[in-house]
Amino acid sequence: MPQPTQITVIRHGLFTSRRVTADVNDTVPTAQRLVKEHFGRRPLSAVELVVTAPRTIPRFAAMAQGAAAGIPEEVYAEKLLSFTAKPNDLYSVTVIAPKNTIRVLINAKRLRRRPREIGATLVWAFVEVDQLCRKGSLERRIALTRHEMGTHVLSKGKARSLYRAEAEMEAEAEKVTGQIVGKVIRQNRQAEAAAAREEAATAQNAAA
Repeated sequence: MPQPTQITVIRHGLFTSRRVTADVNDTVPTAQRLVKEHFGRRPLSAVELVVTAPRTIPRFAAMAQGAAAGIPEEVYAEKLLSFTAKPNDLYSVTVIAPKNTIRVLINAKRLRRRPREIGATLVWAFVEVDQLCRKGSLERRIALTRHEMGTHVLSKGKARSLYRAEAEMEAEAEKVTGQIVGKVIRQNRQAEAAAAREEAATAQNAAA
């Protein structure tokens, strides 16, 4: 029988916001549940969420994926991955890591400025976790990591095909996140409207 996903939230950096880390930790169970309910399954990989500064995201991503792809440390220590080229623009990035682990690198600086985005950011992240647990996703990410780090360079056609698949995953993550967040907003509004009606009925009965 599949075991529940092991989830760990880690705060990295002396100046990383404790409040953002606490909010992430509090929101993770709900975000995971919403994504699980949407797809009807729970990923089996362990998930590490690292709340950190944007400047460390490219290095951490290269370290995690380089090690997972079996690339020598002296190689991945000097390389960066294309999807972390603009770390200040990222809310989070989800990467493969060694020992069948998926790591979510969360931009604490950006979420400190936009705390209302924490829920949507984590939903997006868990959608990406689900994607990386699908058949072929790990192999594709390893191939692209080796390609970008120069240890196993792909043909142009093969590289385009893999990058296209990654772009399709990103588009899916955006679409599914919108669907899940939109559903939660509608449910909250309906609950608020029902509570308001109940309060109004109670007040009317009291006045009668």
